[in-house]
Amino acid sequence: MIALLASLLFADGFAAFTAAVAVAQAEAPAAEVRADARHGTVVVPIHGPLSEEMVALTIRSIRRAHEKEARAILFEIDTEGGDVELMDRLIDEIERADDLHTVAYVTQKAASAGSAIAISCKSLYMRPGANMGSALVLMIPQFFGLPVGAIETLRKDNSAYFSKIIGNYRSHWRAKAQANGRPAALAEAFVYATSAVYQVEVEGVVQYANEVDLKQIADAKGEGAVRTLKTVCKEGEVLNMTATECYEARMCDGLATTRADLLAQLGLDPAEVEEIQPSWSERLAGFVQAWGIAFLIAGLVAVFLEIKLPGFGLPGVLGILFLGLWMFGKYLAGLAEVTEVLLVVLGFGLIAVEIFVLPGTLIAGVAGAAAVIGGLVMATQQTLLPQPDRPYSEMAWWSTTNSIALGIAGAAVAMVVVANYLPRIPFLNRAVLRAGNGASLADGSPPMARPHDELQPDWQPARGARGRALTVLRPAGKVIVDGHELDAVSDGGFIDAGGAIEVVKAEPGRLVVRGCGPAA
Repeated sequence: MIALLASLLFADGFAAFTAAVAVAQAEAPAAEVRADARHGTVVVPIHGPLSEEMVALTIRSIRRAHEKEARAILFEIDTEGGDVELMDRLIDEIERADDLHTVAYVTQKAASAGSAIAISCKSLYMRPGANMGSALVLMIPQFFGLPVGAIETLRKDNSAYFSKIIGNYRSHWRAKAQANGRPAALAEAFVYATSAVYQVEVEGVVQYANEVDLKQIADAKGEGAVRTLKTVCKEGEVLNMTATECYEARMCDGLATTRADLLAQLGLDPAEVEEIQPSWSERLAGFVQAWGIAFLIAGLVAVFLEIKLPGFGLPGVLGILFLGLWMFGKYLAGLAEVTEVLLVVLGFGLIAVEIFVLPGTLIAGVAGAAAVIGGLVMATQQTLLPQPDRPYSEMAWWSTTNSIALGIAGAAVAMVVVANYLPRIPFLNRAVLRAGNGASLADGSPPMARPHDELQPDWQPARGARGRALTVLRPAGKVIVDGHELDAVSDGGFIDAGGAIEVVKAEPGRLVVRGCGPAA
């Protein structure tokens, strides 16, 4: 008993001692602990036009840098820019990683949106011979990734857009530069110089200022305190600067000929560099971005064919594949969440209820179509509704919504073409139920003589003509009318195999019938 008490007292004392040590360590300066713990550098390539793949790669790289408590995350930039919405998302991810030392290294060019990404990092280095700037915002209507309208350059003559969008993004670039101690007037001129930008000397200090800045300096210090040295960018121009010019203007922190040179300047160990490469899922996200509308149209048309044809077959499999691939790509890109996926699934479920359970009611079908369209639109947007306080994001919201609308309209046109011409196209018409070779009726009675359908490709039964159902119509199935075995849909409710039917409507590729008697 004594030994047991002694052991318990020892255990309690040891636990108290370790707890005290833990508290003392926790009360030590956090900066010292983190400085000792941090090691390694994560390198992220930003190469080529901005894409969903790049955004997904950046998100994963920042997560990896946090996991290994990296000393720095290095963005190697060689991009001509791209969609400003993608730029906004990339910058948002970089700025959220405010506990990491973010470094931009421009190896060739940081043009357009790439310049905003570069100046958003805490440190900015450039390779000699590289350049940065030329960030004039362009309006390029696209469909399938190709321009489909006039490219607008958003200068002062485009008055409807200029003050709202150019003004917003000049402030955007200016804020990024100011946050990291870089010349704001030069950053604004990357987008568009509403007034000339000058290199000036103020009380012996060289600065860069536009005409608004000069007036403020003159009011504060007197006109004699300002001496203009040279004009860097004229009014109405878009600024682009070489690496040497950026370094002389303090737009970048230094020049580095190689990555090893940069790491040495930053005091980082080259042996602890981890370069993140795009994964298969990120490449898939980029692929879906490029061909997303094609997948959407193909998926909707395939689902239409599956609904039109009885049973479940290849069109249904392809429809699920194409739409699933489209949604999965958006999910990988961080746009579609589980909510959007479930909304689309629910929509197709309601459409199935309309077709197979409650045909003709329209309520489930309309609700299902609305759910599918809503889910598709939401899966392409960062926000549920457009944001007026972010002009280009608002414009991108409407642009994306228009693309989805065009895709759905394109699918509708394709459905009409399929419904009218597919039954007449050799070989492809095998995908459509048509007059057969005399299969027996469900009740076992022999069918009428085989019709000469190949000689009468445009034959249609007359309205009011009667026949029998060869299969159950739920609501699609096969019927026989005047000896012709045909694909048909009921106008409401199920029709049992062998039941008498009457033709309600006949048009190329579509026959609507109604039941007019029980099965024999």
